[in-house]
Amino acid sequence: MDFTFLHHPKPKRFEYKPRYYKPEAEPDENGRVPDETEQFARRLHREWDSKRMSREKKGFSKMTIIWILIILGLLLYFLLR
Repeated sequence: MDFTFLHHPKPKRFEYKPRYYKPEAEPDENGRVPDETEQFARRLHREWDSKRMSREKKGFSKMTIIWILIILGLLLYFLLR
C-alpha cells in the first residue's frame, strides 16, 4: 500500500463558457439589425437612465445635511449677535 500524507488531490476542473443574450443584436420591428453606433447609443441611454434613477432614489447625503446645518448655524449666529 502506498500512503502519502502530504498529497492533496486537485479538484476536478471543468470548462464553463457562459452564453449571453444580447437583445440589441436582434432585429427590431422593421426586421433590420442595428449597427454598432445604435447599439452604443442604446447602451449609453440605459446606463444614464439607471444612474438617474439610482440618484433620484438616494435623496440627501449625510454630508449635504451637515453642510446645511453648519450654514444655518452660522446665519443664526450672525443674526442673533
